[in-house]
Order: sequence, then C-alpha cells, then structure tokens
Amino acid sequence: MTKEDLLREIEAKIASGEMRREDVMARFAPQNASMEEGNARHFSVTKMLYVVGAAIIVVGIVIFVSQIWDDIGPFGRVSVTLGLGLLITALGSMLRKERPQETIGHVFHAIGGALVPGGALVTLSELSTGDNHPWVIALTFIVIFTFYLALNAIHKSPVLSLFAIANGTASIYLVTNAILADTRSSDYWDIFAYLTMAIGASYLSLGHAFRDGWNRGLTGILYFFGSVGLLGAAFSRVFDSTGWQILYFAIVFACLYLATLLKSKTVLIISTLFLVAHVSYITSEYFADSLGWPISLVILGFVFIGLGYASLAINRKYIAS
Repeated sequence: MTKEDLLREIEAKIASGEMRREDVMARFAPQNASMEEGNARHFSVTKMLYVVGAAIIVVGIVIFVSQIWDDIGPFGRVSVTLGLGLLITALGSMLRKERPQETIGHVFHAIGGALVPGGALVTLSELSTGDNHPWVIALTFIVIFTFYLALNAIHKSPVLSLFAIANGTASIYLVTNAILADTRSSDYWDIFAYLTMAIGASYLSLGHAFRDGWNRGLTGILYFFGSVGLLGAAFSRVFDSTGWQILYFAIVFACLYLATLLKSKTVLIISTLFLVAHVSYITSEYFADSLGWPISLVILGFVFIGLGYASLAINRKYIAS
C-alpha cells in the first residue's frame, strides 16, 4: 500500500465515521510537539550563541582599538571604527540577501550597528580642529538614522529597526539640545523631561503597532523603555509640585489600564513599581512628621501588599488570560 492509498483510506474512514479526526491528530500530536520543541530549543540556543558571540566581537574590537589607538593616526582611527562598522554592515546585507531565512545576517548588522555611531563621532573628532558644534553632531545622527531607515526598508530586519529607532531617538535629543543651546533656554531639563515623556509614549505606540508584524520581537523592548521613559520622566516632575503629585497618580493608573489593553506584563510591572515609588514619596513627604515614621512604614507596608495583590489580580484576569 502506497502513502497515497493509506491517506485515502484514512480519509474514507473519517468520512464514514469509523475514525475521528481528533483521534488521528492526538496520535501524532505528541511526536510533532516534541519535534517543534526540539527545533525551538535548538533555535534559542543558536540565537543565544549568536548574541554572545556578537557581544564578544564588539568588546574585542573595542579593546584592540584602544590598545593601538595612539599608534595608527587619524586615518587608521576612522578606518577601524566607522570603516569597519560599514564593512561589517555591508557583509550583513549580503548575508541577508543570500540567506534570508537565517539569522547570521542579523548578527553582522548588530555588530555594525554597535560600531557605526561611535565611528561617526570618531570621524567628526578627527576632522575637527576644536569642539564640534551641537548641530554638526545632531545632523550626523540624522544621517545615521536615515541610513538605517533606508537599509531597513530593503531588508526588513528587527535589528535594523532597533538601530533606526535608537539613532532616531538620539537625533531628536541632539536636535533639541542644539536648539536649546542656540536659544540659551533656562528650562533645559524641564523640556527634556517632557520630551522623554513624549518619546516614551511613542515607544508604547510603536510596540503596539509592531505586535503582529515582522518587528514583533521588538514589542517587549519598546514596552519596557516606553513605560520607563514615560513614567520615569513624569516622576521627575513630582518633586516640589503639588499639581504633578496629583497628576502622577492619574498617569500611573492610566498606564495600568494600558497594560490590560496591551496585555503586557512589562508595562504592568513597571507601572506598579513607579506607583510604589510615588506612594513612598508621598508618604515620606506628608505623613512622616505627623504620624511618626514607624507608623508610616507600617501603613506603607500594607499599601505595598495591596498594590502587589492588585497587580497580580490584574495580570491573572486581564493579561495572562
């Protein structure tokens, strides 16, 4: 009996009711599951080795360059930083084109992405006779951001997306710094705090937009840095500001609600931690002298237990399910 005859016989028995489709699936599901689990484990180990190997390569390059830095001259410094970064990035692009299903191209892009921004700064330093103007540095990172944006449009790689986002974020901060340096604004740190809140919110939006696409591997990273940026920058406003002390509760509870919508444990945990930090600050600021510090600590302990139970309940009811 051939394979095709066997499959027809199984189909006939299922159609006649002698066999159930579920019985056939149940018979072979354990084997398939074990094969998939083995493949997933192999993939995870391979990816881990790639990450460790890339990190070791970058550290080795940095140590080697630092040892020969004074002996190679300006051209050599640019070559072993920016030149090497661009060369490794080009190799990553070639590997992505020739072997699109493998992750080795991502590894070379990660190494190149770690070297290119630093190499660009080294190039500016070697070309300049003095301190570079803030606008020169800002425009340099805009060029790097554009480069990775274009490269990502070609290869559609999460690693390239990550470097595009990182360099784009750096460009925003550097452009803001250049503008404030020209205007000599006295609200320097306040503006950066509000800017960080906006960037944190944009990271959360990007993470939500990436959740079902080829960039879904970046969702957790964007949720983490987005929630930390938004809540951390907002928390810096609460000191000596009654309005922000009240508003911050609304922001934290909004993020807790957002965690249920995004089904993100990361956003839930970070929101809970910042809520604990804010409650601790409010307690020490307003109740330590009136009730006594030991009593305040007891109250704070019960508050922490309540927050922990509430976060666990939210995770069980709205996220884990």
